Amino acid sequence: MEPVIINHPGLSLAGYSIPTRLENGDNLRQIPAFWDDYAKRLRQPLLDALGKPHAPEYGVTCDFNPETGAFRYLIAMECPADGTPPPDSERRNVAPAKYAVFTTPPAADPASFGDAIVATWQHIYQNWLPASAKWEHAAGASFERYDGRCAPGRDTLQMDIYIPIQPKR
Repeated sequence: MEPVIINHPGLSLAGYSIPTRLENGDNLRQIPAFWDDYAKRLRQPLLDALGKPHAPEYGVTCDFNPETGAFRYLIAMECPADGTPPPDSERRNVAPAKYAVFTTPPAADPASFGDAIVATWQHIYQNWLPASAKWEHAAGASFERYDGRCAPGRDTLQMDIYIPIQPKR
């Protein structure tokens, strides 16, 4: 699984976040539960506030602490500077950067889609980054982009994972 390398222009986002951590796989339990809660309670108010019938969604790793493995996970949509997101939401910007973009393998159902996402993250950090002769992880937000390829009713589900990179020193 090889990524596409791009220069991303950055994002202005609005959404909701939770604290989580890598320890004991907490993130692997808490993030899917957060997506379920978001889909039930938070997605439609966010779409309504942004005046959109549907929009790509982002899962963003924010404020990562490498010493503790703690971070915030933000689920968000793009929001222009003059947009008015719900008052209980938060705004975040993702700075322009060079990214390695990985696309998950096609999945036939939501359960295998979740497995494909986890497997892609594992491939990135356990295989691709350590083996890359050219690239290393850069400071900045890693994020997931969920678009029409994973909309309800699709025969196969896919999404992209963006990892900030820089030339190896």
